[in-house]
Amino acid sequence: MINQSISQELKHTLNLLEQKEKEVEQLKEIIELLYDGVIMIDRQGIITMMNQTYGEFLGVKVEEVIGKHVKEVIENTRMHVVVETGQSEIGSFMIVKDKSIIVMRTPIWKDGKVVGAIGKVLYTDINELKSLVQRLNVVDSKLDFDKPELKKVQGSKYSFDQIIGEHERMKEVKDLALNVATSRSTVLIRGESGTGKELFAHSIHEASIRSEGPLICLNCAAIPANLLESELFGYEEGAFSGAKKGGKPGKIEQAQGGTLFLDEVGDMPLDMQVKLLRVLQEKEVERIGGSQTKQIDIRLISATNRPLEELVKKGEFREDLYYRLNVIQIMIPPLRERGKDIITTAHLILGQLNNELGKSISGFHPNVENLFRRYKWTGNVREMQNVIERALHIADNGPEICLEHLPPYLLDHVERQTDDSSFSFSLEEEVERAEKAAITRALKTSEGNRSEAAEMLGIHRASLYRKMEKYGLLNL
Repeated sequence: MINQSISQELKHTLNLLEQKEKEVEQLKEIIELLYDGVIMIDRQGIITMMNQTYGEFLGVKVEEVIGKHVKEVIENTRMHVVVETGQSEIGSFMIVKDKSIIVMRTPIWKDGKVVGAIGKVLYTDINELKSLVQRLNVVDSKLDFDKPELKKVQGSKYSFDQIIGEHERMKEVKDLALNVATSRSTVLIRGESGTGKELFAHSIHEASIRSEGPLICLNCAAIPANLLESELFGYEEGAFSGAKKGGKPGKIEQAQGGTLFLDEVGDMPLDMQVKLLRVLQEKEVERIGGSQTKQIDIRLISATNRPLEELVKKGEFREDLYYRLNVIQIMIPPLRERGKDIITTAHLILGQLNNELGKSISGFHPNVENLFRRYKWTGNVREMQNVIERALHIADNGPEICLEHLPPYLLDHVERQTDDSSFSFSLEEEVERAEKAAITRALKTSEGNRSEAAEMLGIHRASLYRKMEKYGLLNL
C-alpha cells in the first residue's frame, strides 16, 4: 500500500516535470518568434541567456557565450550601462557586424534593485522600419487634432524615474521632492543653471494629484517685460492694439486644475511681482482690459538660480512674495558635487543622444571619465549634454569617446592637469598626452606654421606630420 502511494506520487511528480519542460520549450519558441534577437545579463554584465536567432546573427554559438561578459561578445553594447543607470533605452540604433540594427534595452528590477537587463533586437532591416514609419505618417496626417490647443494642456514630459543619482545629497533632494509632490504646498526649486530644475518641476507635477490636469510653464526671463503681463494674465478683446478677437487666456487660467511652473522667477519685474502676489492671496485672476475676476485653482512651482535673499535686501524682489513662494524649498546640488553620479549621468546622456542622433558609441575612454570627474561643470548637466553631443558628431561611430573628441576648452583643462600624477596610471598614456599638448602649443605659437612648430619641438617636419595624424591634429 505504501509502495503504491509512493509510485503514484512519483508518477505525479514526473508528470509535473514533463509539463514544465513543455512550458519552457514553448516559451523558447515564443522568444524565437517575437524578436530578431534576445539577450539577458545579470548585475555583473554576465550573459545568462541568448536566443538562437541572435547567436546566428552575431556568428557565435549560444552555449559558448553563456557565462561570458556581454562586452566580450557584442561590440558597441550598452547592456552593462543600462544595468548601471537603471534606465531603459528604447529604439536605439546600434552597429553590429557592419549592419545597422534597432534595439531595446530594459533593466530587470527585483525588490527595488536592478538585478540585470534584457536586450531585444527590434529590427535588423532598416528599410522595413522606414516603410512602417511612412505608413504611420499617412495615418497620422488623417487625424484631425487641434494641435495648438493640445499643446496648451499637455502634461509633464518627465518623471522621478528619470532623475538618477546615488549621491547622498541627490537622494535627499529626490526624497524631499517626492514627499512634497503629494501635497498642495507651493514649491521653490533652487540651483545653478543647468542642474535640472525644470526636470524636478515636471516630476513633482507628474507625481501629484494634479497629474491629470495641465502643467503650464513660463520662463520669466525669456519674455520681454512689456509682454509678460499678457502672457501671464491674458487679455480681453480690444484691450490693446493687436489684441486677438475674443481675447486670450493667460498662463494662470490655462493652468486651472493643474500646475503653473514659473521658471527664472527671480527675473520677474517688480510691478509683475505685485500682481502675482495678489493672485496667490486672492486665488483669482483678471485679464488685461477685463472687469471680471475668475476664481482659480492652481498649484505654483517656481524656480530660480538667483540669490533671492540678496535681491530682497536690495529691493529688487518683494519680501512678501518671497515668503509666498518659499514654502517648500528644494535645493539641487551642482553636478560637480555629485561624486560618482557624474559618470552615471554622462552614460545616461550618451544613451539618450545615441537614440536621438542614430549613433552607437558605447562609452568613454578612462581618461575622459577622469577628466569629467575633475572638471567643475559650471554649466552642470546642460553643459555636459552639449559636450557629449559635440563629441558624438566628431567621433562618428567609433567605439568610444576619447580626449581628442572633446572641445578645446576641456582639452586646455587636461593640459593644466599634466603635473597631477593621479590623472592616469599609464606611462604610455601620460607620454602621449604630454606629446599632444606640446604639439598643440607649438602649433598655436607658430600660428599653424608646421616647419616652425617642428623646429620648436626639436623634431623633423615629417615626424610632426605623423604625430599630428596620430593625435587627430591635422585640422589645427
